[in-house]
Amino acid sequence: MSYDYIVSQYLAYIKDIILEGCKAEEIFDYFKDKLNIVNKEGCDKPYIKVYKDGRLYFSYYGIPAVNEFWPFLNALVRISNNVIQLDEKEKELASNIYGNIKLFVTPDCTKCPITAELLYQLPIFNSNISLEIIDVATYEELGKKYRVLNVPKIILNEKTEIPGSFPPTIILKMLARGSEQH
Repeated sequence: MSYDYIVSQYLAYIKDIILEGCKAEEIFDYFKDKLNIVNKEGCDKPYIKVYKDGRLYFSYYGIPAVNEFWPFLNALVRISNNVIQLDEKEKELASNIYGNIKLFVTPDCTKCPITAELLYQLPIFNSNISLEIIDVATYEELGKKYRVLNVPKIILNEKTEIPGSFPPTIILKMLARGSEQH
């Protein structure tokens, strides 16, 4: 099944973004006529970095595919339009989070997109957060390094580990608490 038609609908809302990456042509081909693409050379594995106005919003290590493709597209729309969909309690918790968040996913994971949808919004809302999405099917060595046995798995500032999938408010509470301990 081709996603061309659906992606073309998203493209109407994606603008002013720079995609930088390596070995990511299958994603870059969707955006080549719409966005500024910076194709890097010399990497062993694919990655994509998303910038707007000189700021890095997130890095995706791997290729967002299958279940990870839609949250990726939604993130581009949100960044383009500075839109978040967090309620007041979630915003309050998100304002207390800082540092680096790593989210480990696989393309076939059914719970990962829900967690990704939440986490993609955090750097839009709070510039003190850097986000990395890591496909452990592609970056197996990082999965081993961070002891990823199940996905989704979140790691904050190399210390706080949040295994499994939780409701958004619980994830944000754990991230805020982990930020306090840093």
